[in-house]
Amino acid sequence: MKLVAGSYERFLWGYDVKLKKQELQWKFAYPAHIGAIKCIASSGAVVATGGADDTIRIFDLNAQKDMGSLYKHEGAVTCLDFHNSHPSINHPTHLLSGSEDGSICIWDTDAWVHLLTMKAKKGPKSAVQDLSIHVSGLLALSIERNHNMKMWNLTKGRCSFTTKLPSEAEIVKFFPQSGESYALVLGTALEIRNAETGSTIHRLQHDKKVFCIAQREDNLLVTGGEDCIVRGWDTRSGKQAWSIANAHSNRIKGVAILRSKSATDENTGEPPVIVASASSDGLLKVWDTRMVRSNSGAAPAPLLQAETKARLTCLVSSSGVKSLVLKEGLFIRLSFLYRT
Repeated sequence: MKLVAGSYERFLWGYDVKLKKQELQWKFAYPAHIGAIKCIASSGAVVATGGADDTIRIFDLNAQKDMGSLYKHEGAVTCLDFHNSHPSINHPTHLLSGSEDGSICIWDTDAWVHLLTMKAKKGPKSAVQDLSIHVSGLLALSIERNHNMKMWNLTKGRCSFTTKLPSEAEIVKFFPQSGESYALVLGTALEIRNAETGSTIHRLQHDKKVFCIAQREDNLLVTGGEDCIVRGWDTRSGKQAWSIANAHSNRIKGVAILRSKSATDENTGEPPVIVASASSDGLLKVWDTRMVRSNSGAAPAPLLQAETKARLTCLVSSSGVKSLVLKEGLFIRLSFLYRT
């Protein structure tokens, strides 16, 4: 398992997570952009970063190789999301990117070519804050600085509908398995909403602003933010499952789930949850949430820790599984139908 973090100082930091050896092994620190790294996404061994320099950079983690840059946006790249049309192959087929210029671009990751640009109205208030592709690949959600949330038809490359949110949203993410729900961050609150009706199922209130979320299975969602607490939420009940108080000395800008189903705790019978957090304090930490339970909620010592001496802005985990090179034309294009 690998962790990759972006920083305000434009560097990309890579680590190998070796749980058995109790080691967080530094692999690289790479000047990925000429401005701050705003966002990051991963799929298999592929990592994409978006920067304040209006560019997207692509990296192969296995080869530790810079694969080049993508240029289409005319503003800072604020969000990225991969989609894999062939789940049996551990390589993404498409990438969506959003920008402060109000545009969303669709990229084919076979040849890394631009397929389509979906454009909102011009102006700073139409800046794309975040986006998320449905697990089916048929549609995507995006949120804008002007309080708009849009659903995009990825067959026709156009907006299906727009809804006005009660306040500015910072994060939107479809649940990764069923896609029946999505998470929406509105300041200090995280709402779990029904993807079909848009109705709120649960409202998860935080003490301060939420900056990041992570999810690998539908039932568990991890958050971090300005209150320096890493929280795990049971999305079925809408209740907090565990929390790590004072996880960092400064705001948490990235969280990632490393393991959640690979083993079972002998005492609780529950699968262990291993999470990572990255902060503006420059620290990257890995936590075993079983230690939180055993300490009655007290903040445990991190399982692993690394000091980057950088203001970290985002974080992803990656399997680092070797990517398969496919014959030209094997990847399908986005040719989906929106299901009402």
